[in-house]
Amino acid sequence: MSKCEVCGGSEFRREEVEEVFHVDKRYVLVEHIPATVCAQCGEKTFDAETTEGIRLMLHSQRAPARAVEMEVFAF
Repeated sequence: MSKCEVCGGSEFRREEVEEVFHVDKRYVLVEHIPATVCAQCGEKTFDAETTEGIRLMLHSQRAPARAVEMEVFAF
């Protein structure tokens, strides 16, 4: 990755991040995702292998590690 697609930044760091996905009319939090993060704007990018792993996880019948309550606001 040479430049951030959002801000054009060129400095990145590897981090574990969390992301909320909307799947089948429900929201699912995935934690500890390996990502490349833009040091300038914070944009998260996942490689193809990670993206496929997330897709398989979200569409499997696998039980989640835990459940959390989420506050919802309407704007």
